Amino acid sequence: MERPSTARSAGGPGPDWAEGAESVAAAESALPYEPAAEPGPPTAPASVPARPAGPARHAVAVLGAHLGGGMLAAILARAGVDVVLVDSPHDATTPSGETTVPYTAEIFELLARRYDVPELSALGHFGELPAEVRSTSGIKSSIGFVYARPGARVRPHHVVQFNVPSEHGESHLYRPDVDAWVHRTAAGYGAEVPSGRPVFTEVRGTAGDFTVELADGSSVGAAFVVDMSGPGAPMLGRLGPGPALRPLRHSSRVLTAHLRGVRPLEQRVDPGKGGTPWTGGTTQVVFPGGWIQLVPFGDRRTGDTSLTSVSVSLDPKLWPQTSASPEEDFQQLIRQFPDLRWQFAEATAVRPWTGSEPWQYGANAAAGDGFVVLERSAVRCDFTLSRDVTLTAELVHEAAARLISAACSGDWSVERFRPLEAFQASLIEHGDRLLRTALTATTDFRLWNAFCRVWLLHSMFAALSLKRARNDALASPGRPDQWRELERYRGAGLWFPVYPGFVALFDDLDQVARQVADNRLAPGAAAGRIFGQLQKASFVPPLFAFGDPGDRYYNFTPLKRVKVLLWAKLRAPYMVRRVLTPGATVLPDIER
Repeated sequence: MERPSTARSAGGPGPDWAEGAESVAAAESALPYEPAAEPGPPTAPASVPARPAGPARHAVAVLGAHLGGGMLAAILARAGVDVVLVDSPHDATTPSGETTVPYTAEIFELLARRYDVPELSALGHFGELPAEVRSTSGIKSSIGFVYARPGARVRPHHVVQFNVPSEHGESHLYRPDVDAWVHRTAAGYGAEVPSGRPVFTEVRGTAGDFTVELADGSSVGAAFVVDMSGPGAPMLGRLGPGPALRPLRHSSRVLTAHLRGVRPLEQRVDPGKGGTPWTGGTTQVVFPGGWIQLVPFGDRRTGDTSLTSVSVSLDPKLWPQTSASPEEDFQQLIRQFPDLRWQFAEATAVRPWTGSEPWQYGANAAAGDGFVVLERSAVRCDFTLSRDVTLTAELVHEAAARLISAACSGDWSVERFRPLEAFQASLIEHGDRLLRTALTATTDFRLWNAFCRVWLLHSMFAALSLKRARNDALASPGRPDQWRELERYRGAGLWFPVYPGFVALFDDLDQVARQVADNRLAPGAAAGRIFGQLQKASFVPPLFAFGDPGDRYYNFTPLKRVKVLLWAKLRAPYMVRRVLTPGATVLPDIER
């Protein structure tokens, strides 16, 4: 299946659509792509307010010129919406997610195909990013978990690694350069950018007539405001008399920094016979009550000049803050673990340490009169398991559809954005459940070993199911309900057709974790229950061996790919078979 012939500013067309199909997705049932089936370039909505003479006034102002704000502005501008992209004081200082998984890449591809902004596809296809972005970012070839206990070396059998060769080429995104490139992309599609990029200082006015004051003394006007600015978001206070933000159930304190000279963990902790070097991908060092995520950048990932992103998440009950300095807090933490103490012995910070307690929050509402509050203004979640970047892409997809529709109809009422508000709330709840379950799973390696397999299975089939739903939609261009199947929330963070068994498995994992947290179930027994379900589930390919706690390495070879195809054709449930093999283009409402 070939890619669209549209030239990409990321450096020209990428490889053929099917080239290097290195994952289960390579065997999926992607429909033959015909350029004629792609929706034509959007035209400017007839009812978008024309810009009057005098002070610059726009239909939409997006506050926050980072990855999320830039993607949204690019999409709106491509659709003909008069949009201005305004920098926030927190764009460069607020820590951001820097790693993707196959599911994230599929959302980027969806954004590119649905909204005809092909550059966004490059965020999920590393080789298509501009050379200057690739050089500072990096390919993510594995997802590894290393389980450590205070005062002891890591045990050889307490490691898990998923090497999932991907048709996308998963990424470590060095956000300063990635965000800058997305900003340029938005400007290239016609999004207005204030000269010199001054940050905003204040938002005045009411619906239909907002004025955004800028640090250089100038201002821009807008009829509608999308606030994605981050901490201290100016539109939060307009959402109602009650508290704008609420703490989430998963409450941890987070430390982040960029370090040089982090020693390769594989020199201290052997990945094992079935593994690959930890520095080839994202590594999660897990311990009771927390984790440290390591994201190495660039091609050279060892030596004094190597750059690594480090983010730490800690249960404050088990790991209370003992120092006023985040860096000293980190040093006190790693002194408890011999392997980590060795790994960071010569590391120095190049992006200063930040610390926050508590870190996680969610907005109680999102839609107001003439504005919406989204993404980092409305939610802050952990960076682990790629939740931050994935959540950003999901919200941009939903928000773009609502905003373009409002611009076309001229209806900017609060009611039009209630579904977006509900969608964001559902994703916040899903992320909270996932991270709360993950924190409970750190109690015992056996439980973490089970948890991470459910998470990977969920992520893999979410990616495949989204791809099928996207291709189904693209096969029927011009229909009023073309994208309807991607606009219904189905639970477990899924908003597209998927086999119900995945939702049930995730829900049961959540219940089991709650029992462990309440001391009603032992971690070992909980792990046994989850592994038992993975062994019996009809939708889990037996070749994955997810139900075998001793099989701790996932390497998907060409031979295994063929065997999974045979299983899918002969034994898999219908909705699972559809995402792995060629099949019908209409999904049944209910899978029996």
